[in-house]
Formats: sequence, C-alpha cells, structure tokens
Amino acid sequence: MKLKTSVYNIVDQINKLHLEDPKVYDYWDDLTKTLSADEKLTIQFLESLDDKNTVNTISAVFEDVAYNLQSLAFINYIESLQTKFPDLLLEHMVDAARNTINMDDAEV
Repeated sequence: MKLKTSVYNIVDQINKLHLEDPKVYDYWDDLTKTLSADEKLTIQFLESLDDKNTVNTISAVFEDVAYNLQSLAFINYIESLQTKFPDLLLEHMVDAARNTINMDDAEV
C-alpha cells in the first residue's frame, strides 16, 4: 500500500476517535511505523501535504519518527512545516523531535 494511502487511512481512524480513547495510541504507533519506514518517501509525502488538519494529526508522532529515522533532513523538513502552517503551533513538536536526536539549535 502506498504511504499516502496508509497515512490517510490511519489519520482517518484517529480522527474518528475521541482524543482520550486508548485506541488512539495504537493508531499513533501505526502512524509512527508507517512514517519511519522510508525517510525519503516520508519527506516527499510531507512536502505534498496541504491539509493542515492532517499535518496537525501527524505532528503528534514527529518525535517518535525522528527517533526512528535519526535524520537531519527529516528535522529540517518538519521545521519548514512551521512556516507553511504557522497557525498550527508546531514548535513544541519540532523541538521534541530535534531533542530526540540530540540536536541543539546550533546544529540546525
């Protein structure tokens, strides 16, 4: 299954749940695994996103994906999402992702 289809299916399942439903953690795990499978495809997918609600949902797993990928390119790209979607307040998610791979602001 294509990355885009997989991600949208998972996001759809997450959005159907109440935020405090414990099942949301299972879907976040699925989303993390899906986005961690291939760095290049993940970045290409993120570049194609225009839906801020999808970005907002996906941002919940940025830290875990960053940990799995250990990728400066991934960090740089999710930082650019802050500019593309300034009203989403992604800074904390991006900071957590950056800290996960032990990067400080001087290295970015």
